[in-house]
Amino acid sequence: MSLYLKVVLRYLFHAKGSSLFMTFMSFFGIFLSVNAIILTLGVFSGFQDELKNKILSKTPHLVITLYSDYERERIKEVLEKEKEVEYFLSFVVYNAFLSSGEVIQSVSVKAIDYKDGEFQKFIKRFLTEGGTKGLILGKGIAEVFGLLVGDEVSLISPFGIRTPTGVIPKVKKFRVGGIFYTGSYDKDYAVVYMNLKDAKEFFKRDYGVNFTEVYIKDPYRADIVKEKVKKELGERVVVRSWIDLNKPLFNALELEKLGLFFILLLMVVVASFNITSLLFVKVKEKVRDIAVFKTFGMKKRQVLMIFLSLGLFIGTVGAISGVISAYVLAYFINEYKLIRVSEEVYMMSYIPAHIKLKDVLATLLGALLLSFISSLIPALRASKEKVIEVLRKE
Repeated sequence: MSLYLKVVLRYLFHAKGSSLFMTFMSFFGIFLSVNAIILTLGVFSGFQDELKNKILSKTPHLVITLYSDYERERIKEVLEKEKEVEYFLSFVVYNAFLSSGEVIQSVSVKAIDYKDGEFQKFIKRFLTEGGTKGLILGKGIAEVFGLLVGDEVSLISPFGIRTPTGVIPKVKKFRVGGIFYTGSYDKDYAVVYMNLKDAKEFFKRDYGVNFTEVYIKDPYRADIVKEKVKKELGERVVVRSWIDLNKPLFNALELEKLGLFFILLLMVVVASFNITSLLFVKVKEKVRDIAVFKTFGMKKRQVLMIFLSLGLFIGTVGAISGVISAYVLAYFINEYKLIRVSEEVYMMSYIPAHIKLKDVLATLLGALLLSFISSLIPALRASKEKVIEVLRKE
């Protein structure tokens, strides 16, 4: 065992009275701060991960927009050839209004052939009532209108029919064939599925946009697949990934997480003041030891290293203990689902804690750096103590 370590351990474990209390408070301050930072960032990361999973389970991974029927078959060929594509659904989307009694609401009508096998698989995951007949409404829309499967509802085209006396709204009654629920507000309260044949008969030449929703095997490769598809299709179509569609949300969450990290790091700054106070007390207590060390030939740099090592030892042990306890608490949070939230608001019933390695490393680095800085000034003061002055006082 080196001389530095022997002296550091002796000063640390043979402390008494106020010095022992300050040693414990210095350790506990770093421990608690690191634990709080890692656990908070872990819960924040868990929320982000769960939010991404919910988005990916309910939204397409790529959306291809085509403003005319040109190259519609070409899109089908390209997607069928792409190995990373699991399946895709092609819709013609119209804007319309639903009306029942005195209630009227704008909706997006997604027209698709109900006999499409992929659509059958897709919609059955979300259907809560009925089947693929007539209009398939989101649960939110059904609740707003008070509709059940088998009820009739009026569909109104915003373009209407031109007559010599003006534009007459195009209105037709349709039966509610099914109700679906995804947990996503923009679908459950705004989307209606309709058979393509019925939609063409009703909307005729009304303005509609061709959308192809693409689902790929690995959603996190969406940007790579997007570039491949864009290269094949050229500039006539618009291709966007789920990352593009949700970029403002994820950018905001990352910025919040970064701000949260620096705010919580202030806890370590406050805790590091305890180390500074402790070392100043230690320097005052051990002034005779310093004089003896220097009398036997110890250099200033070596004295500095002893007190610097003492501060870093407290900071390191406290930080590592904080990391371990954070992992233990995260296990209990995940195992017993301790952080419960409203599913209607957050799209999840509880928030897990996902501790990321980069967050742990950043926190450890910050704690050790602050421990070093807080130990440096007292250590420099100890190294500058003069033997003659100390002996004269004695």
